[in-house]
Amino acid sequence: MASTEGDGRTRKARNLLFEQALEAEKKGDLRLALEKYKMALQIDQNFFDAWLNAGAIYTKQGRSDKAITCYQRALVSKNDVRAHYNLAVEYYKKSDFKSAEKALKSVLRLDSRYLNAHLLLGYVFGKTGRNDKSEISIRNALKIDPQNTQAQTALALLYFHTDRPELALRQINLLLTKSPEDKVLLGLVAKISLKGGDLRQAAAGFKKVAARDPELKTFYTALREQVEPEKKKTIHKKRETIEGKERKTAKDMLDLSLLQFFDGDPTKAFETLEKLSAALEAKKLKKN
Repeated sequence: MASTEGDGRTRKARNLLFEQALEAEKKGDLRLALEKYKMALQIDQNFFDAWLNAGAIYTKQGRSDKAITCYQRALVSKNDVRAHYNLAVEYYKKSDFKSAEKALKSVLRLDSRYLNAHLLLGYVFGKTGRNDKSEISIRNALKIDPQNTQAQTALALLYFHTDRPELALRQINLLLTKSPEDKVLLGLVAKISLKGGDLRQAAAGFKKVAARDPELKTFYTALREQVEPEKKKTIHKKRETIEGKERKTAKDMLDLSLLQFFDGDPTKAFETLEKLSAALEAKKLKKN
């Protein structure tokens, strides 16, 4: 009887620490939460949920090796899809695609309808150059949820990277009806236009992305800051020289666009590209 009572007290103490850890997590105190999970694990080394949650905290902190250890230890306690999937994510982030693939296949053996596992497996295949398998995995995700935006976007990206611009655009346009301000999709449209030689459309597309993305504006600033002071002066001087020309060739316009970009004026750079494209189109029409 005493043994049963002792086990009950131990379980109660373990569960209390676990609840305190959850409460600390809710308040954003990850250090305290981790401490409580560790205390719970000292009482019960096979406490699956504590291993899983401790791993998730290490993931948030960017401590991948520690997270992997926790997820592996969780799997010793219980063969669970969540631990396998979290492990796969960590391996993927470390570019250990072989281990990520193995973990994802373990997920799908336990649950063949685990959408995110199909999707991440698609990315793993893509990263390792197995595009056919990547497409199968993404389509498997879409069979589970045909409206899943992440899977639809993954398919558009796959079409783009495998040089199928028409299919990519068709997929992107479907997605844009739901998310017209999506920066990734707008950027893809611009890249497809640029790859196809439509400078005007590309410039307009990149301009849209820049207008919606504060981080991109920060990128322009950071890019300019990396240019040496003497180089900045040279760039600015060359820009002024070309801008001062009464008649500009197509090469002048292209050079000017690049100079404006590196001179910290991306908006002007896009406008110059648009003018160049319009001039080339007009010239083409005149010939015809």
